[in-house]
Amino acid sequence: MRPIKLTLQAFGPFAYQEVVDFTELGHAPLFLINGPTGAGKSSILDAICYAMYGETTGSERTGDQMRCDYAEEGLLTEIQFMFELNGRVFNVTRSPDQEVPKKRGEGTTKKSHSATLCEIVEGEEKLLANRPSPVAKAMVDLIGLDVKQFRQVMVIPQGKFRELLIANSKEREQIFGQLFQTHIYTQIERTLFERAAGIRKEKDEFDNQIKGALDVVSVSSEEELKDEKSKLAPVLKEAEISYQAAQTSLDTVKQQHGAAIELQQKFAQKEALDKELQLEVAKQSEMDVVRARKQQALQAARLDSPFNEMNAAEKQLNQAQSAVVARTDAVALATKQVTEADTVYQAAISNCSQLESLTAQLHQLEATGKKFAALDEQQKQLAAASQLFTSAKHAFQQAESALQTLDQQIQVKRKEKEAAQLQLATLDSQRSSLNIISEHIERRTRLQQLTQQLHDKAQLHQQAEQAYKEAQEKTRLAKQRADQLEYVWHTNQAAELAKLLQEGDACPVCGSYSHPQLAQFSGDVVTKEQVQQARDHQQTAANTETQALKRHEALTAEHQHLKQDVELLETAIKEKRIPELAELHAKQTQLTTEIARLQALNPAQLEQQLQQLEFSFNAAKQTLDNQLAARQTAEIAVAEAQTRVNDLQRDITSEFTHVDEVRQRYSQVQKQIKALTEAEQQARAALNAAQNQLSSAQAALASAQEQHTSWSREVKRVQQQWQQVLAETPFADREAYLAAKLDEQALAALDEQLRRFDEGLATLKGKLESLVQSLADKTLPQMENLESALAERQSAVTAAFNVLAVHRSRMDSLVQVEQKLARLYEKNAELDKAYQVYGTLSDIANGRTGAKVSLHRFVLGVLLDDVLIQASQRLQMMSKGRYLLKRKEERAKGNAGSGLDLMVEDGYTGKWRDVATLSGGESFMAALSLALGLSDVVQSYSGGIRLDTLFIDEGFGSLDPESLDLAIQTLIDLQQGGRTIGIISHVTELKEQISLRLDVETSGRGSSIKLVA
Repeated sequence: MRPIKLTLQAFGPFAYQEVVDFTELGHAPLFLINGPTGAGKSSILDAICYAMYGETTGSERTGDQMRCDYAEEGLLTEIQFMFELNGRVFNVTRSPDQEVPKKRGEGTTKKSHSATLCEIVEGEEKLLANRPSPVAKAMVDLIGLDVKQFRQVMVIPQGKFRELLIANSKEREQIFGQLFQTHIYTQIERTLFERAAGIRKEKDEFDNQIKGALDVVSVSSEEELKDEKSKLAPVLKEAEISYQAAQTSLDTVKQQHGAAIELQQKFAQKEALDKELQLEVAKQSEMDVVRARKQQALQAARLDSPFNEMNAAEKQLNQAQSAVVARTDAVALATKQVTEADTVYQAAISNCSQLESLTAQLHQLEATGKKFAALDEQQKQLAAASQLFTSAKHAFQQAESALQTLDQQIQVKRKEKEAAQLQLATLDSQRSSLNIISEHIERRTRLQQLTQQLHDKAQLHQQAEQAYKEAQEKTRLAKQRADQLEYVWHTNQAAELAKLLQEGDACPVCGSYSHPQLAQFSGDVVTKEQVQQARDHQQTAANTETQALKRHEALTAEHQHLKQDVELLETAIKEKRIPELAELHAKQTQLTTEIARLQALNPAQLEQQLQQLEFSFNAAKQTLDNQLAARQTAEIAVAEAQTRVNDLQRDITSEFTHVDEVRQRYSQVQKQIKALTEAEQQARAALNAAQNQLSSAQAALASAQEQHTSWSREVKRVQQQWQQVLAETPFADREAYLAAKLDEQALAALDEQLRRFDEGLATLKGKLESLVQSLADKTLPQMENLESALAERQSAVTAAFNVLAVHRSRMDSLVQVEQKLARLYEKNAELDKAYQVYGTLSDIANGRTGAKVSLHRFVLGVLLDDVLIQASQRLQMMSKGRYLLKRKEERAKGNAGSGLDLMVEDGYTGKWRDVATLSGGESFMAALSLALGLSDVVQSYSGGIRLDTLFIDEGFGSLDPESLDLAIQTLIDLQQGGRTIGIISHVTELKEQISLRLDVETSGRGSSIKLVA
């Protein structure tokens, strides 16, 4: 990432818009950001970091706290940062939460945090993200660093240069993994771990399934299952034979029982048929009556046609008679309606004589209405003129009051301006005092830190001394124990040889064949292995003693070094008579509050406000004059309108007092004329309709009378025909015919009843005859003995089946479990084979074997070694050959991550120690060397993140002149390699050696930035 342009406004101490064009500094410049304390040097880095991530470099201040108090209310706090990355140009813009003036009315409104990220392609901006969080995430994706890593690698903020140096292995692993893009190794670790864990979990599940399968059949092992299965097989075979014998016996008895039941059912069936036949024979007389009824119905059916024809004619005659009566009534009603309609029509003609006088009255009302309309219009004009006069009068009073208020505000603002100018004269002296207090606080804080470190180091030194003494004592006791055991072992060797001698054997020591006094064991028996273990224990104790001695010597040197630093700092504090820290903080707070109050004062703003008030006063005076003229004009218009209203009121002389009364009367006359006209028209129409209705009713009556005569002749004819036919039948009269008559459905029901009776009787006789023949030589069976034998055989079968079911169910369960176990053991073997591969790879990749270093951390360790080679070259030059950086290879205690921790070799003592033991200046050189070495190595690896730029905020003040020269020369060498390096410092020597500068200048109205080439 290489900066191109930074634009910031109303941010930090910068009240107006400031533009830093980095292209004017040249390609890959080494430049100094210079300025007095508090001018805003660090705010430039804050602006870059905030624009990219929404956080400042120190992270102590939020975006809404970076608003410049000197800025005008209407000027928006905003940062724009343009940069180049891998040949692509990006522009990020960010504005924090802030209060801005309302567009309408007074007061302010809150503007929310906003951000946009664009890529500039062929001169046009292409939007990539447009909200704060997406922009910050996009920056991480582009640069490859989050805000914390950015502060440690590319921007080293004030007081934060030690963070990358003393970061633990876990933090350094995250940074290096991001820089070198080595996440694939973490993915390999995770994939292998998940695969191995999955195999373990699957194998555990199969083991549980095996145990569960054995539990199902209540056995503890596969051998016990097979043994029970072999014992159960002959028992199961015997149960099957017993069941088959019992079933055969049961089948024989069932056949005998079934035949007896069938014979018994036939005897019962014969008895039932006898009874049913007797009942059917008893119904014969009833069926004879039904046959006679059917014969009568058939005879009556031959009279249906003439009877129906007579009924139809009589019905038509009745209908004709009813029509004659109805048409007669209709003629009478229509005659009455004609008479009534004629009476109403004559009355309507008489009322129409009023129309002439009503029309004349209507014309007179029209003339009166026009006069009233003119009067109403003039009265409205009078009301409008009166309202305008009232408004003009009120506006004049308001303008007069506003002018008095502005005059009072001008007097107050002049006094505020004079007071602010007097107070601001003391601002520079207050700032100078604050700078001195801050330096004193820094020294006091440093003394506290060193004193605490000295106390902690003293305790560690004391513990190391005690540990060394204890290690010495353990070594002495271990040697004493080993010597004693070895002596006993040697003295017992003769007894070992004597134990093997037989009478007549030569002594292996002296060669004698006579053994008058054999050597005896003295004390406990000691083996050679025990002696060797004691010597090994002695060597372990000696090694522990050596390590304790080294630690004691190292802590002694560190303690002495810290003691010297504390004494030097205490001497400097006493010479300058620096107060205690609490008093310094109190003074700092007091001065900070006072400076903030003075900075809030803005004479220029007060002058601008005073000019605005005077301008407003002149405008208000002009407004007052305009309102006075408007009031006078409105007063004249009211008088003229009142005169016109009075003239019109005198011209109106009638019974009406208002135009609404005229309009109401006019409407009433119109309605009266309309009602008379419509009544005459309606009466004429009603008379015509009644006359037409009467003619229609008379015609209908004549037609009905003619129909009645015709049907009378027809009824006489068919009645004579019916009497002739009836005389030819056995029926005496019409009622006898109707009593015998049946419809087709009833007649069909009689036929069906007779058919069912005849067929049923014949069927019963046939069945009974067949049963009598089949039972001719049979007797009724005895069922009690057969049922008793059947129950006995059924019980025997049930008992045999229950025994067979128990054994067969047990055998099925054993066979199923045996088959399931075979499948599970086969699967388990496959899982064991897979785990041998994936489990081993997972343990190695995740650091569970050997040195306990994971694959990812091993790769990063190799990369860190490359970084430390580059860093040590620079650190050795800046420290005049004293210090080298090295990766700590020993495992950390407990479960803490290790493999990426740093140590430093002190050339003066020849010993390695932790980087945290370096002093402030030494830490700065080491951190700077590490940052530069990291930049070199990351650039050299393909696919890594480009670190083209480095910003360093302070830290050079802790270096002596010679170390400062070496550090500057190192930066110059790096800059000549194509890097952009910016240094923030107020060290005078830097200003003399680096001519390319961004000077931050301060004034009573905020700071500004100037390029000095």
